[in-house]
Amino acid sequence: MIDSVRDQSAPSRRRSTRLGSFTYIPAPAAGGALNGILMRGGLPVTLEVTEEILQDFMDALSSLENDLSRRWVEVEH
Repeated sequence: MIDSVRDQSAPSRRRSTRLGSFTYIPAPAAGGALNGILMRGGLPVTLEVTEEILQDFMDALSSLENDLSRRWVEVEH
């Protein structure tokens, strides 16, 4: 079910991400009236008010992950 929803969503600069037992599927980059969704057990939960906060959180985690990966490579060399 998650794969079929992911295939239907337009490309976005953000990627689908596992959040514990949920999968976050971001809104299409075009935005508009579409919101991202959380999937759990094949059931979607449309995000409305909280999506912007979740996207900011995911962007911050992604930035931290990229910085940590870069530093890890520097330490290994």
